[in-house]
Amino acid sequence: MKTSDRLLFFTGDIDFSFIIGKISDFEFESVYIDNAEEFSALCLKNKYDLIIYNSCGKENIEPKILKSLSGTLNLYTPVIIIADKDGKEVMNQVLKHQFDLIIFPFNPAELLVRIHSAIRRKETEVTIHNNLLDYRTLFENFPAGILQTDLHGNFIRFNRELMKILDMHVVDLSGINFFQLCHPDDYLIERQNLDRLLRKEAETVLYESRLINNDGVSIVCKIFVRASWKDESTLSSFIFSIEKIGV
Repeated sequence: MKTSDRLLFFTGDIDFSFIIGKISDFEFESVYIDNAEEFSALCLKNKYDLIIYNSCGKENIEPKILKSLSGTLNLYTPVIIIADKDGKEVMNQVLKHQFDLIIFPFNPAELLVRIHSAIRRKETEVTIHNNLLDYRTLFENFPAGILQTDLHGNFIRFNRELMKILDMHVVDLSGINFFQLCHPDDYLIERQNLDRLLRKEAETVLYESRLINNDGVSIVCKIFVRASWKDESTLSSFIFSIEKIGV
């Protein structure tokens, strides 16, 4: 951990001074609270790099505390719950909310290992989350229409550029099939190219085809398609990149 990291520790009714001394070796800013109301308020008000909550002797984690622990401000903050071995309901709550758990009594070394483990796991989650955000931004802002369908052409997802190319809205594209957009005279071209991907005769195909929108307007498009596979024999989806050539 870094010297700029912030720790919020709810100690409750137990004297954790033997642990606090070890945590202080990290030399980061620490706040130790024994009042549940104040702890909850701080969770909702401030961003922390680590939160430890002592639930020993309690049947469960109070709803208000759970809400504050999982609030948006500290959504990706590592949370460690301290429980005793009889706290079955607390353990279930920890599992449900994907917190880290340590059973009391424990020694400082055990807590330090748990701290490092919690932080590593949350760092991985943040990386995955940021990658997904980057992917969504790229998907939505790609300069061509992007469409993902299943084996039968049912829409899985599409971007704004596709709606712009087709001059259609989200509601227009909901529950329809890609082949419903194909010009009747070009359906065979579409089917033959997708079949080539299914037979693995090619990894990608590129062709021109006409798509028809809700107003019956034919839009000439350049279409690039790749097949995405779950495994060697099971198709996951078709990914289409669609550029408008003319009408």
